[in-house]
Amino acid sequence: MPYRNPAVAAFVLVVLTAAAFLSVYLLVPPAPVPADAPAAVFSAERAMRHVRQLAKAPHAMGTPAHAEARAYLLQEMSGLGLAPQVQEAAAVNQAGKVAYVGYVYNLLGRLKGTGTDNKAILLMAHYDSQPNARGAGDDGAGVAAILETVRALKQGAPLDHDVIVLLTDGEEYGLYGAKAFIGHPWAKQVGVVLNLEARGNSGPSMTFEMSPENGWVARQYIAAAPYPYAGSLGYEIYRRMPNNTDFTVFKETGYTGLNAAIIGGFVHYHKATDAPENLSQRSLQHHGSNLLALTQHFGHTSLAATKAPDLVFFNFIGRWMVRYPAQLNLLWVAIATLLLVVTLRVGLRRGAVSGWQVVGGFFMSLLLLAAVVVLFIPINSMVLGLLSFTHPFNGLYSADVFFVAYLLLALGLFLLLSWLALRWLRLFSLMMGMLVLQFLMMAALYLLVPNAAYLLLFPLLFALAGVLAVFLMGLHALPVVNFRFALVLLLAALPAVFLVMPIVQVVFTVFELQLPVATVALFGLLLGLLLPLLHILERSFSWRKIPLLPLVLLVAGGITVSYAITSETPSPQRPLHSHVSYYLNADTGTAYWASAFQATDDWNRQFFRNATTGALTDVYPHAAIQYLKSAAAPMRVSAPTAEVLQDSVADGIRLLRLRLASPRQAAHLEVVLHPRQPDALQSVSLAGQRLQLQPLAGAQGPVYFTRLHGLPTGKTVLLELRLKAGVPLTLYLYDQSIGLPPALVTQPKPAHVVAEQGRESNLTVVRQVYTF
Repeated sequence: MPYRNPAVAAFVLVVLTAAAFLSVYLLVPPAPVPADAPAAVFSAERAMRHVRQLAKAPHAMGTPAHAEARAYLLQEMSGLGLAPQVQEAAAVNQAGKVAYVGYVYNLLGRLKGTGTDNKAILLMAHYDSQPNARGAGDDGAGVAAILETVRALKQGAPLDHDVIVLLTDGEEYGLYGAKAFIGHPWAKQVGVVLNLEARGNSGPSMTFEMSPENGWVARQYIAAAPYPYAGSLGYEIYRRMPNNTDFTVFKETGYTGLNAAIIGGFVHYHKATDAPENLSQRSLQHHGSNLLALTQHFGHTSLAATKAPDLVFFNFIGRWMVRYPAQLNLLWVAIATLLLVVTLRVGLRRGAVSGWQVVGGFFMSLLLLAAVVVLFIPINSMVLGLLSFTHPFNGLYSADVFFVAYLLLALGLFLLLSWLALRWLRLFSLMMGMLVLQFLMMAALYLLVPNAAYLLLFPLLFALAGVLAVFLMGLHALPVVNFRFALVLLLAALPAVFLVMPIVQVVFTVFELQLPVATVALFGLLLGLLLPLLHILERSFSWRKIPLLPLVLLVAGGITVSYAITSETPSPQRPLHSHVSYYLNADTGTAYWASAFQATDDWNRQFFRNATTGALTDVYPHAAIQYLKSAAAPMRVSAPTAEVLQDSVADGIRLLRLRLASPRQAAHLEVVLHPRQPDALQSVSLAGQRLQLQPLAGAQGPVYFTRLHGLPTGKTVLLELRLKAGVPLTLYLYDQSIGLPPALVTQPKPAHVVAEQGRESNLTVVRQVYTF
């Protein structure tokens, strides 16, 4: 059947383009509510007052700005009638042979309810920021949303349940505040947890994580959230990933709850550009509107039984959510199996396909999809190579442009390769081969991750129904393609577009150029279901048997990529991220500049004019990580101190109690212990926390390592050691402050340069050695 019909092709193009656009647009966050809105309504404009105050500067734990943020929040919580208290505590993270301690100042408040069941709703966000980020989105938006929610709640009648506000400390360095709260008496009263996070500063607030046995909480969320955005696909994927948030601590402890995060604008995540002026108020409104509605809903809902078997749930068209018990997956898979068999039989009987052609179509479909995905590996490598001063994990300022460009390239490649395939195969033989392939992929997904199988299952069901209708109506045998043929296939294709296209967009938002093949693979599967419609487009817009449309799409994709690359050129609005830290050995008077990256940029090049590559063995006795390093001038600065409080021996065990301090008011401490006998160290306690340390290989023998994140406000902490009597001990003591020594930076940062993200960037580290 000739598939060339420009009028039908134009209709198909308009409908598919509109559907793809709407599938994403309908999930755009709501418009921000103005500050003069009714008092009982959540207003992003009102909440922004808190964001601007919190995100004036980076406020990592242990810094003066962190203490200022805490004072501001305590004042605001008092004004809201929460009677705030500070939980000052320490928590430990074990990491193999080493351990990390976090000293935190959690902020707690309580809004009393009228009930007597002693169950409370916990609203949680963290108020600390990354060391080089202002933290407007992560997690100033979450803190502000909670404060504005409490203000709105107080305008109405009291809830049945108490509302506990927990603004945690130390999330960015290891979830320390959440871990510390688990030991607080209020933790036993929590019935449901609502946590707010951010992985950027724009886009929707996605409820990407729920507690296990999510049936109850998923139903409540779908019923109450005014702007629901969630899916069991995200739930299944995230719980298999190593990523953590404060919610992880509660989930692993058995609490029921929800975890929502702003997911767009990844390039600003943990960066200096995560500033109030860059935060989308739409995203903040989405955060807050859902939080207020959910709190009100849970506030009048029994929290006695909050576990139920998992549900399958997902956004279908915009905010319309579908949910059903996970056990029904087996029924849907059975229907898909039956529909596939029936469609094949009808196609064979009607002469639309042949057995060998379907087999060929299966392998050709596999080859086609694999080729599109594999071709993007060198394409992406080339693009990354053309980006100036970019570390791939930092994200893209022009992410949306790159997304469109990669879709154009993928679509062009798919059309070109399918044009080649259809020179040997009939259209519906290739289509049936594609459907068989996607059925097998769906079955594998069902066996591995049942609650995520819906992503392939329902598009496949509708596609099979559409092809079966074409066969039964004899539309495959028409002398020329017409509108009825196109309409049947469009009706079958639209559910796939509305279900899959938003996931394609989310996957690119999350991974960008770190893993674009995931985006391309999902998009390729969607294109496979649209194959007959795409063939109409390709045939109708060809020229003299030349596949003009694929070539046009490839050229358009290339031009768009070039524009996107140009848009990444550093500027004050789109700064590059530069990595350098300063290390001083106060014992020897030697100092180093160090960077985790071998390539320098036009600012940090000043520190590495005679650089070498190697470990910082002159600073850390157990150093192994390779850095780009260069000698630096030593600066005059007070080194960290170790004061002996007790040094006694009893029953052959020496007790050594030391007060560690940072006279220069640093944020963190590091401790390396080197007993002269490897097995002499019996126990180590830091900030009152018993540590489980194991020896690390050092240049002069085994050593033990620990780090304290967030020095207490007095800038001292107690270290208690027990070791065999008579064994000398060498203590390597380091304090870490955020920021480079200004006197040693000859060329200040220009406006288009900011510090690289991360806890090991933009540090000044000073070492002093003590022997006891």
